[in-house]
Amino acid sequence: MDRRDFIKMLGLAGTSTAAYSACSAYMSEALAGSNLVAELLTSDPYGKGSLKDIEHVVILMQENRSFDHYFGTLRGVRGFGDPRPHKLKSGEPVWYQSQQDTSLPKVPPYRLPKGASADTDAGDVYLQDPAHGYNDGIAAWNNGLNDKWIPQKDFVAMAHYVESDIPLYFQLAKAFTICDAYHCSVNGPTDPNRSYYYTGSSFSRVENENFSAQDDKVSDDSPARPNWKSYPEKLEELNVEWKFYQDGLTWTQDPFAGNYGDNTLEYFKQYRGTNKPLAERSSINIKNQTVNSVLRTDANKPSQFEQDIVDDKLPAVSWIVPPEAFTEHPKYPPHFGEFYLSEILRALLANKKVWHKTALIITYDENGGFFDHVLPPVPPLSANNGLVSPGINLSASGKDGDVDSEACLNSATGIIGFGIRVPTLVISPWSSGGRVCSETFDHTSINRFLDAWLKAKGKLDENDSPLNVSSWRQSIAGDLTSAFDFDRTDVQPMDKLVDTLQPTKIHTAAERMTAKDAAKFVPTMKDVLADPDANRPILVKQDQTQCDLLPVGYDFQVFASFTDETQPRLKFIFKNRGRLGAAFTVLSYDRTDGGWFYSVEGVKPGDKAIQLSDSWDLLSDKGPNWKEGEYSYTIHGPNGYRAEFCGDSKSPADGLLPDLVDAVPSVDGTTITFEFGRWPTANGKLKVINAYTGEETTLASGAVSATLSTKDGWYDISFTDAANTSTYLRRYAGHVENGKISRTDPATGMKYDEAKRIYVAVLA
Repeated sequence: MDRRDFIKMLGLAGTSTAAYSACSAYMSEALAGSNLVAELLTSDPYGKGSLKDIEHVVILMQENRSFDHYFGTLRGVRGFGDPRPHKLKSGEPVWYQSQQDTSLPKVPPYRLPKGASADTDAGDVYLQDPAHGYNDGIAAWNNGLNDKWIPQKDFVAMAHYVESDIPLYFQLAKAFTICDAYHCSVNGPTDPNRSYYYTGSSFSRVENENFSAQDDKVSDDSPARPNWKSYPEKLEELNVEWKFYQDGLTWTQDPFAGNYGDNTLEYFKQYRGTNKPLAERSSINIKNQTVNSVLRTDANKPSQFEQDIVDDKLPAVSWIVPPEAFTEHPKYPPHFGEFYLSEILRALLANKKVWHKTALIITYDENGGFFDHVLPPVPPLSANNGLVSPGINLSASGKDGDVDSEACLNSATGIIGFGIRVPTLVISPWSSGGRVCSETFDHTSINRFLDAWLKAKGKLDENDSPLNVSSWRQSIAGDLTSAFDFDRTDVQPMDKLVDTLQPTKIHTAAERMTAKDAAKFVPTMKDVLADPDANRPILVKQDQTQCDLLPVGYDFQVFASFTDETQPRLKFIFKNRGRLGAAFTVLSYDRTDGGWFYSVEGVKPGDKAIQLSDSWDLLSDKGPNWKEGEYSYTIHGPNGYRAEFCGDSKSPADGLLPDLVDAVPSVDGTTITFEFGRWPTANGKLKVINAYTGEETTLASGAVSATLSTKDGWYDISFTDAANTSTYLRRYAGHVENGKISRTDPATGMKYDEAKRIYVAVLA
């Protein structure tokens, strides 16, 4: 097979010099036979491990891609086949975004077209860079309505890739662990998100102007520079080795050189002084501002990263910061990032001893303006838009230096976190198996993982607190340990050595200039309509194959009741029995305002369930079609949780039906039992419908509970008026956790029939 046919078969790059420069020869050969991923997985099994068996943590943060944008079609994750997508005020699923002129056609997620050459795919395309600042990000999210993506970001926001466009990433997701509830820390740009990544906080700063934009405007020791403690400094105090691997320093005019300014610590006051004599520079400056190459500049000479692995000198913690062209920041194509990652994997394969004890985490600093359908966890900034449970300290305004603030600097109304979901892969011998982890994470989770790891190794005090991480984030975001399975005895680590002296692709000056000058592709409605799946439902875009779902520590429910029969107020009760905290978004479909945000911390061992409640006036901010007494609320929570509460407080028929007061899963997770409060009269009857099984039952007044079966731990149960004379609805959907590995949502790719209250197959 000649080179042209070989590349065409892979769908990796075109035959032009510029397109082919996206891929190394090694990457092409490895992907052709799946050798690169297979090498990571093949060897003899060995016994159970533990967190302390990890000796090296390598972290690569790429640029500006959302989860749906990359992995909306991947099997097992909460992607385009989500059976419970957020609903817009129009009643349509969140997929159908309105243009600025709402009379124009809606814009759904659409597949990016291939490049101009027949040999190219969308992974080669130099794509328009969507708006991705804080203000436009918050505006697109629109207080939880999530309905302003096109007016704020343009058509490019709804574009997505498929497996053939980014084959290496899909191979890794199917071989290792992908996190489908990992959010960027700020609904905004690079620098504040990377500040959370490197330091645990941005201290209420939400724009690049507070970091990289100051670089040439203020002196090294200016008080305007950020100067709070960073995680490398924490490691320095603990005598834990760390290193930055970067092919150059700063953001240069050459997109194939420098580090794109993504080493955000170089803007911090304590890291300045690179131009001083070596003797006058601090140790953290020297370590942070040293070139330690990942890519080869000589095809026959290992990079510093490769050499450190071969020599077994990889430090305990490594941060990798690529040059601009390899960060995947638009306009630069995903294949450039795949090439860079393949070089990292190839380096790890050079020494099986190192690979056997390494965890590689790959994430993205922000969504870059690309759409994602899952609502991010958000804290309330006042009692007017929600509450937090007593164990969470949440500051009311953005005061500089306040670690518990989740408001913008000097603002009582500008909300910070979380931002939109971003792709995250965990690659290690203890995360193989092609599994999904659905615990909520953000960039602070990486530092908290490092904390948990160092505690396991006895290098950090058990009572040590996370560096700069707010109380709210500590309660809502996990520490990434759930993405690993140390109980496995069939781990398949790499066995065969890869020749580290194998020649690799070196990008010539001409190729670099061609890539730099390449025009950006700007999608239009024509490209939306040209999607091969344009006439098919969005749900069928996603592979419906199930895979393993890792266990997480969620155990929560939300209940509703009326507090006053003469002046009805609807009371929501958020009840948490799990060790993990949970954040909820409440939306109303008969009011003009919203959303509202509630957060409940996790339960400590031995403690009772934690409850948080709030009462709602049903008369305020009513919509144009509202009738007195009517209510319609949907509540979204972690791991696919959804609850709905509808009815009419003035309806005599509604008044015959009970409140639900608890939901208790069985130990094995195969059933869930819902308990009822007092039935107001002896005349009411409830219809109970199990959406996963289609089972219907009728319960008469006086029934105390109903036990329903789950499907792979998943449940979606509706309680309606059996007489069909009222709009009463109590719906609960989610996943029962029992501490064991289960399967991903079997309803993926199916449609929820709101009339029948069951999942039905969607015709392609």
